[in-house]
Amino acid sequence: MKIASLQRRSIRGLKPYDPGLLADYRFKLDANENGFDVTKAARKKLLREMAKINFNRYPDPGTLDIRKALAKKNGVRVENVVIGNGSDELIHYIIQAFTDEGDRVVFPSPTFEMYKILAMANSAVPVASELDGRFDIDVKDILEKARGAKIIFFAYPNNPTGNCFTQRKMEAVIKKAKCLVVVDEAYFEFSKKTFINLLTRHKNLIILRTFSKAYSMASARLGCLFAGREVTDVINKIRLPYNVNALSQACARVMLKENTEAAVKTILGEKEIMYGLLKDVYPVVKSDANFLLIKVNDGARAKKYFEKNGISVRLFKDGILKDFLRLTIGRPEENRAALKILQRGV
Repeated sequence: MKIASLQRRSIRGLKPYDPGLLADYRFKLDANENGFDVTKAARKKLLREMAKINFNRYPDPGTLDIRKALAKKNGVRVENVVIGNGSDELIHYIIQAFTDEGDRVVFPSPTFEMYKILAMANSAVPVASELDGRFDIDVKDILEKARGAKIIFFAYPNNPTGNCFTQRKMEAVIKKAKCLVVVDEAYFEFSKKTFINLLTRHKNLIILRTFSKAYSMASARLGCLFAGREVTDVINKIRLPYNVNALSQACARVMLKENTEAAVKTILGEKEIMYGLLKDVYPVVKSDANFLLIKVNDGARAKKYFEKNGISVRLFKDGILKDFLRLTIGRPEENRAALKILQRGV
């Protein structure tokens, strides 16, 4: 018996997700993480909160206190919030809950790879709509491809391009689409742009957020979903019991009370400095997130220079992103090291 023959047909063409990052690094600028860890004061609070945990008991299955805090912070009702083990789990739940085998899931291209991967994993059909020359969406093409589809995904700001799609175009899709529209606002704290105010007007709208970026909680795996009660009730049917562990819940309770603006302000300031110094040397996308997408002369050579200096970056090798580097904006010393390499004209 061959184990490979037993696997789900829809995933036979999939390969394990591998962003091709540097394993041994001095500076990690490859995954859009926050270069600033939680403060010492926050770390002490986290340790005190974790000390209260009864490790022999299951965590709160409904994450009620966290949902209440998020609901208050974002002007929605508690029943409009679902907490997940990272946004990836919530994306998986959305697709699993609302698609059957062969249903289409639409997204722009290029964008966050997990939309396609998780669609295939759930036997849905991924359908890409190519971005235009300015990395903006084509409303007509998306709506055409979404006819009969179940879900449209948008990363906003988009990953890996870093830009926010034109607001009126996004609103046109949300209004006209006859399916769910998921707006993944992972970088909201950097862009300050959101569609959460449209939730009460459009029952097909879902907003995703994460603790991995501005909150410096990538290791805790925390994501949240905002949607109408009809949507959250369906998702909660399949949400695994105790899907968010007690340690991660403790992190959320503490970090929701912390001020992240200082780190965000520093990152945004560093991004503007980097963009200003690079835009006349390379094609660089004006970013609304915490990273820059840079078209270098020779991607393989550039990555080799970065790796030689112990700096891990994300290189794209195919399609319209060939020879583009995605560079996370890190701490000032990390950015200066990356800038030094880029100023060589790689």
